[in-house]
Amino acid sequence: MEIITSLEDFHSFARPCVIALGTFDGLHLGHQDVIGAAAEYAAQNNSRLAVFTFRNHPFSLIRPAEAPMSLISSEKKYALLEKMGVDLLLEVPFDLQLAGLSPQEFLQQLSKLNFNCLAVGENFNFGYHGSGNIATLQEFAKAKGFKLIVRPLVSKNGIIVSSTEIRHLISAGNISEANMMLGRRYELEGTIVKGCQRGRLLDFPTANIELDTQQAAVPHTGVYAVRVTLSGASYYGMANIGMNPTFGDIAAARLETHIFDFAKDIYGQHMTVEFHKFIRSEQKFASVDILRRQLMSDRIACRNYFDL
Repeated sequence: MEIITSLEDFHSFARPCVIALGTFDGLHLGHQDVIGAAAEYAAQNNSRLAVFTFRNHPFSLIRPAEAPMSLISSEKKYALLEKMGVDLLLEVPFDLQLAGLSPQEFLQQLSKLNFNCLAVGENFNFGYHGSGNIATLQEFAKAKGFKLIVRPLVSKNGIIVSSTEIRHLISAGNISEANMMLGRRYELEGTIVKGCQRGRLLDFPTANIELDTQQAAVPHTGVYAVRVTLSGASYYGMANIGMNPTFGDIAAARLETHIFDFAKDIYGQHMTVEFHKFIRSEQKFASVDILRRQLMSDRIACRNYFDL
């Protein structure tokens, strides 16, 4: 997959392209639907499949205090786009130059690419202050003679699939519903650091990832059934997000993952944690023994979920 990261680098290609336009900040089912429609048209018309999106969320420039947490890492996004058959990724920074373009100026920039079709969701807006909309695109398509595909919004259980809704579900601990809207399991990743070593004393050693530096949406505090990836290998386990209220000796929430049937030194390694099911909320226990018994119950629940 070819990646272009600047408007100045836009140019024509030997084959025409079909461009899916959108923020695509989560690559959820709605985003996949738009890209899928573009892919179908590209396959039928011997064209390259292109995706136009932003390197940073627009709110990071226009309303920094409201900039949302990420739902997907860049690496995961690239891998998923390649799996969807994307030939060309146009991932440009949303900066003052781009934000200041009128709808017509933006379309002029896009016209540097010899596209024969644009695909968007029905709520797509573009240009200065979002002043361009579907009607603007329809007029442009008529004038320039290209195909415009407008996809309806995708719903699940009567709720519109959106990145905002998915973030809400994640923060509320409704990970199953969030996963359904994403079309995949939600993930957090990071470098494994040393914790308080308390898990070993409880017979539940954990691999810990600090969350205070994460730019990703963090699930609600509590215990989850998870699958982890380490050095290309996958393992099942259970994870806790929280502050260890029974002991009350950490300053920021962390992700602690107990990997089933695993006993290796993995400090400093990169780990991906894939969230499958919410088990219970975090709570403070009256004693260490009660905590240990609860952890044993949690482990049984997670192993049963994975049919281990």
